[in-house]
Amino acid sequence: MDILKTKQGIHKSRGGLIRSFVSLENGKIKEITISGDFFLFPEDAVFKILDNLKGTPASREEIHKNIEETYEQENIQSPGTSPSDFTESIMKALEA
Repeated sequence: MDILKTKQGIHKSRGGLIRSFVSLENGKIKEITISGDFFLFPEDAVFKILDNLKGTPASREEIHKNIEETYEQENIQSPGTSPSDFTESIMKALEA
């Protein structure tokens, strides 16, 4: 039986703290949660990012590309926080 281990990563962006909880399966993101004191618009933007990240290979390039594409598709605004900040938080969890 494959037990999923959830890892945590924390990154401080200019717009606030980003906390990621990530578990992998076969080298891809299986489950992911992001929380913190940052702001995203529209309000459901974080859920769009999370949904799109599931199944993404656990590499910095793939994760960053995925988040950037979601920002563009959903017209996400995030004062003081960028796709790079979310990528950094996720990578810190994966490297933990």
